Amino acid sequence: MRSYLSLLLVVLLFTGCNPERTDEASFLSLVPENSALLLKIDALEALENDMAENSIVSEMRKEVFAKAIAEKMRPLNYLEGETSGLLTLSISDTTNFDFTFIITDSTATIDLDSIINKTVESISYQNYSFKKYQIEETTFFSSNIRGADVLSSSQQILENIIENLDANNFPSPLEKLYKITNAHGQHHLWVNLNEVDALLNHLFNETDDIQKLSEYADWVSLDINLDNDGVLLNGIGIANDSTDYLSLFSGTKPKPSITPALVPKDVSIFKSYNVTDYPLFALNREKYLNSSMVEDSLLNTIEEIGLAEVNNEQIVLLQTFGTATIDDYLTTIISSSIEYQGSEVLKIQPTSFLTDYLHPIITDFNPSYASIIENTFVFSATEETIKKVISSNKSGEVLYNTTLLKNTQDITTSASSIFTVASSIGLQKSLSEYNLNEIGNFLKRTNLKDYVFGSQIVADNAFFHASYFAKKISKKPSNRGVVSLFDFQTDAAIATTPQFVKNHRTNKQEIIVQDENNVLYLISNKGKIIWKKELASAVQGKIHQIDIYKNGKLQLAFTTNNEFLVLDRNGKEVQPFAIKHEGGNLNPLAVFDYDGKKDYRFVVTQGTRVFMYNNKGKIVSGFKYKKAESDILGPPQHFRINRKDYLCFKLANGQLKLLNRVGNVRVRVTEKIDFSENDIKLYKNKFSLTTAKGVLYQIDAGGKIEKTNLNLNADHGMDATSKTLSIINDNILRIREKKVALDLGVYAPPVIFYLNDKIYVSVTDIQNQKSYLFDSQAKAIADFPVQGSSMADMADIDNDRKPEIVIKNQENSIIVYKLH
Repeated sequence: MRSYLSLLLVVLLFTGCNPERTDEASFLSLVPENSALLLKIDALEALENDMAENSIVSEMRKEVFAKAIAEKMRPLNYLEGETSGLLTLSISDTTNFDFTFIITDSTATIDLDSIINKTVESISYQNYSFKKYQIEETTFFSSNIRGADVLSSSQQILENIIENLDANNFPSPLEKLYKITNAHGQHHLWVNLNEVDALLNHLFNETDDIQKLSEYADWVSLDINLDNDGVLLNGIGIANDSTDYLSLFSGTKPKPSITPALVPKDVSIFKSYNVTDYPLFALNREKYLNSSMVEDSLLNTIEEIGLAEVNNEQIVLLQTFGTATIDDYLTTIISSSIEYQGSEVLKIQPTSFLTDYLHPIITDFNPSYASIIENTFVFSATEETIKKVISSNKSGEVLYNTTLLKNTQDITTSASSIFTVASSIGLQKSLSEYNLNEIGNFLKRTNLKDYVFGSQIVADNAFFHASYFAKKISKKPSNRGVVSLFDFQTDAAIATTPQFVKNHRTNKQEIIVQDENNVLYLISNKGKIIWKKELASAVQGKIHQIDIYKNGKLQLAFTTNNEFLVLDRNGKEVQPFAIKHEGGNLNPLAVFDYDGKKDYRFVVTQGTRVFMYNNKGKIVSGFKYKKAESDILGPPQHFRINRKDYLCFKLANGQLKLLNRVGNVRVRVTEKIDFSENDIKLYKNKFSLTTAKGVLYQIDAGGKIEKTNLNLNADHGMDATSKTLSIINDNILRIREKKVALDLGVYAPPVIFYLNDKIYVSVTDIQNQKSYLFDSQAKAIADFPVQGSSMADMADIDNDRKPEIVIKNQENSIIVYKLH
């Protein structure tokens, strides 16, 4: 992978500041057209405080390029008051660069009262006036343009801004990224990769052109977090062209990297590329290289490509789900072989097949030796290196077990498209390969030898998620806040959301899930199958646990497409609860326990028909609402307010029926409602729901309606408890009154859990298979997001007050995570 980490760190670390979300989108029209970097600043004073405490910044400040940036932006020292705004850097020519600062508050002023040696000149340009300041050897300009004060080191830039005011020339990718920025990050930076090359060439005085960042992607948007001994960058970027480097991974699925468990521990730099779908990767590669490729199935089974450097020797690893085709190819080019510690070391004839099929990931690599470790092929130029890989695997002295890699576990997620980790020495060499010699020399001069550097990328069709880090190596890295306990693979693709159910014998939780072949699985909290049962059709919605005999033994109650079923602990049907409904199309089951006495009411709805059953499977004759005025949407719901019961039915004609226990109208709702797909919730003692047009309805027990237009999209998600409301709209998650901007994606509705006196809010990006977890203050739980592709369920499955989460992982597997 391209070694861009240092490039981003070098520039942003001297310009990052503390942003908070304000309505500043209109200021984008004042951003210079050729800006390479754009930073959102909340307080200039915070910049100095954060950087003064960061060890990496302290080292960088000694360098010539840092002093050049500081000197160029000296005019910002003359601003007084609380100062926030947008700061840009742009290259003006091969010998100079300029800054522009757009002030977004109203309290900042230029204070030159204490400056003796100064001149101030007024200049007019196209009905605008601006001032030219000369303070000793520093010259800068300011103007008020459409209500915003703008400072710049260049008069030409101010003139260009004025000329282009109505042209809307700022790039649409910037506008898109700006709108979805996570404003809760400590700092924020947008990088125009098409413009930043020239700026970096100038700042670092490289004699050769650096590898073009524009080949990597177009724009990147990064949250920057600084602590005393490290830097973490998280964000998203846009790859709009099939010739962008990250387009190679479009459509492929991220996965945990396996090859770190195979390479020797003294690796200086390691890169993992998770292909997962090689034919798709090959098609992307053909578009990227803009040339037709000869179709060949030789590498169709590879899932991961690992690249490592150990003692200046290159190692290539191909992890596969089947070895036959590559093995057959190797037999045609074997010159000789020897056995070493139970593995075969193959001497092979010169071959360029790795470069031929995997360029640009692999370039100029012609191995002479190979071996196979389990399902992974290992290639290198020397016999000694292959032997080292084999012996390292035998002894367990591999990268996966090193302090270097373990120090990345608390700042990375389990799955990625591209994962890179390097020591300071490894990064230096990689930088030189991309004509970044001055940055490499900087690393040699600094006291950063005990740091780990790396990146993690998850690529998608039009954008990618990126994480870059530099962190001081801790000999005893902190434990991760969440760990994977186990995963479980079903026989076919998963069809329902996995959920926890209680084992009444052990008082612990187990997992129930159904696959697309209608097979229902009960799985222990150790990941072992307890039983599986094939049903006639798919489970509808939630599976309820009931105690129908009031003896502490729990059963499972649910509907399928055409049947109301109750199963016992062993998966056997409980009679008479195998009740078929002709015509099918049943809604999910509703279970009411009015007084908590286990005198259940099971409500099955089918179109307009309502069937209420008691504990004996008999229709409750006293319930009068047997046929609705229109098709019933979803399962009915039960709420209790001031000792009164309310049964809620949503109808397709827009009616909301609020009934009492016998089915009579308890509250008359006269207004028709365009229901969203979210359930009704009892929030602040009111029936709360949203419409397809994004309006929040709250109805009190007297029928009074309050409406709040939240301007939500039709596919928004909502959940609520008595005091907590959570909504996901596009990528904006709201928890109570706080908002969090998540990465772009397609999100399932949020789910609120209350465990061990703490509220958790879970939301999953099903498109990018990332599951997030927050507390009630919208603060992310450590080490989330994790890999997942469905709504999550959460419980303390082993009663140790450390909750677990179950979620769909791959198409036919679930995964259980444990919080610490």
